[in-house]
Amino acid sequence: MEKFACMYLRLSREDGDSTESNSISNQRQIIKSYARDNDFKVVAEYVDDGFSGSNFDRPKFKKMIQDLEEKKFKTIIVKDLSRFGRDYIESGKYLQKIFPEKGIRFISVNDNYDSENADVSDTHLILPIRNFINDSYCRDISMKVKSSKEIKRKNGEFIGAFAPFGYKKDSKNKHKLVVDTEVSHIIERIFNMKIDGYSSKAIADFLNSIGCVTPSKHKENSGDNHTTGFIVKDSKWDAKMVNRIITNKVYIGVLEQGKTRKLNYKSKREVEVNEEDWIVINDSHKPIISKSIYALANKMMLRDVKQSADIPHILSGMLYCKDCGSSMVRRKVKSKNGYNIFYICSHYNNKGDCTRHSIKEDYLLDMTLFALKDYLKKYNELLSQVNKLDVSKVTFNIDFESLNSEKRKYERLRQSLYMDLEDELITSEEFERFRKNYLIKIREIEKQIATKKNILANLQEKIKNKDSLVSEIVPTDLSSLNRLTIVSFIDRIEIGENNEINYVFN
Repeated sequence: MEKFACMYLRLSREDGDSTESNSISNQRQIIKSYARDNDFKVVAEYVDDGFSGSNFDRPKFKKMIQDLEEKKFKTIIVKDLSRFGRDYIESGKYLQKIFPEKGIRFISVNDNYDSENADVSDTHLILPIRNFINDSYCRDISMKVKSSKEIKRKNGEFIGAFAPFGYKKDSKNKHKLVVDTEVSHIIERIFNMKIDGYSSKAIADFLNSIGCVTPSKHKENSGDNHTTGFIVKDSKWDAKMVNRIITNKVYIGVLEQGKTRKLNYKSKREVEVNEEDWIVINDSHKPIISKSIYALANKMMLRDVKQSADIPHILSGMLYCKDCGSSMVRRKVKSKNGYNIFYICSHYNNKGDCTRHSIKEDYLLDMTLFALKDYLKKYNELLSQVNKLDVSKVTFNIDFESLNSEKRKYERLRQSLYMDLEDELITSEEFERFRKNYLIKIREIEKQIATKKNILANLQEKIKNKDSLVSEIVPTDLSSLNRLTIVSFIDRIEIGENNEINYVFN
């Protein structure tokens, strides 16, 4: 049994193992040659192809350790220590503690190391140094890969393993997203249904009923073997998948990357990155939906709408009780001519609290049409004025000079403290106290200046982009109500007692 051995081979592009000398076939050839020359019979081969040496969470390595425990062999042969692992702490634990205690012989061919013949200096001095070098190499590669990815992200290059549903990678440039026309209509339908007042569950049920392919199934059909967060057990649409799509800015041409990072180069665990530290590139690729549609759909995400698949009424998710703030519910009441439709406070309907706040639907729709016509008339007049603005003549009354003057005053006072201290007009304690106070004042003023500069920059940008205000058609002659116009211009409709209606416009 003593001359029975196993060979362990590992390769990882992630570790920079791109040379032919580290290929699996090359490792196998070197180990077989050594085994033949030294009368070893190789009874098992374990290959981890594509697994980093920065940790030992590798399937074939684990299988090898299991077989060692079952005493199938007592010798491990590797090409060199870096193939065994690049984590010098874990590698050292195996080579200096676990293997010796279990009577396992370890041979590293290119390092000329054989644990059976090694002296104390080899095992406790030379091996740790070599393992440390391998570990440092792995850390260096990890930092270079991380830096390279960050540069690509900042350049607006997509570096994900798979394209978001609705997009695919450009055949000529894998770092650029292009619209996947095969499924992009599903994205458009999801957003439109959300604006129409459907719940996310109702949207998912509808997509399943008409046989729309799910993100995971489409990925599978496209031959993409990467795992994704979209995978579900039965490959069916659900509310969570719908919500992820509606909140993803990729569909308006915005590339958000760097949302997570690895804990360190030895760990696979990822942690979330603060939103302000994400790398965000606007207009990175062609959008599937407009920014206004995105904003409206996300607004409706927060509304209380029915979960059923019934077609939502035109005011779904828009009506609220003026007094308690609860949503209004729709009720049908029999009449001589058929049915009358009313809205009443849901809090009153469910618990008997509040009051009915009842209002007839026909009356509410008529008043809403009238209110919208009046609002849109004023809105179009405003847009006309904005469109005539001469940006070069627009000025902003922000007084930076008074702030700068105030800052200079405290800087002079801070400088004078040194002379006062030298002339013994103040003590050292007073000097330090005054110095800190003046420094705090200066920092506060600098913060105010920076804040106002940001406000100014944003205002100037909005004026420059005034044409975006009229990028979509605003109805000038509204003859009847439609859902898109309602949610585009009205934020909410509050219903009071005695048919009182309060419109909150966007």
